[in-house]
Amino acid sequence: MKRIFVAVDISEEARRQAAAHIENLKKQFPRLRVGWERPEKLHLTLKFLGDTDDWRLANLTEAVESAAARQISNFKLQVSSTGVFPNQRRARVLWLGVIDGSGNLRKLNETLENECAARGLAREQRDFKAHLTIARLREPEKSGSLIEAHLRQNFEAVDFEISEIVIYESELLPQGSRYKIVSKHAFDSISEN
Repeated sequence: MKRIFVAVDISEEARRQAAAHIENLKKQFPRLRVGWERPEKLHLTLKFLGDTDDWRLANLTEAVESAAARQISNFKLQVSSTGVFPNQRRARVLWLGVIDGSGNLRKLNETLENECAARGLAREQRDFKAHLTIARLREPEKSGSLIEAHLRQNFEAVDFEISEIVIYESELLPQGSRYKIVSKHAFDSISEN
């Protein structure tokens, strides 16, 4: 069994800006117990499958291939805001928001869910919310100041282009998880809409 998820990657510039935001918060709140995400692991999850056997992985690969083939052009996204899950009073996750002005990321997610469902893979029950998880709060009750600082901080918007879908395996190691690329699936065209 492999822990599998499907994602799109962000640009190096978006990764650098997210890393700077994370570092700034880490310096301000060094004593809080927070699971900070490593910049190299930042991605936009389209679908999380969790423990996946070879049969489900083969079906997922077909679904991703088909969804990528239906996406006829690259598209732009923008990382531009800060937020928390589930809400500010009970926040457990800090995230950076993604603007999908064209609606292409949402359409890609819907296409992927439909392709997966057609192959017997369960649909995600939660609404799709494009975001980059940057931290998980280990002591949410002590993290009010961190939450406020994160939400107050002006994150400078950065645009980036999406051209492929990636299937990742998440390997659980003693020092945390590591992501390994299982396969990449480029869109049918490289021209931007």
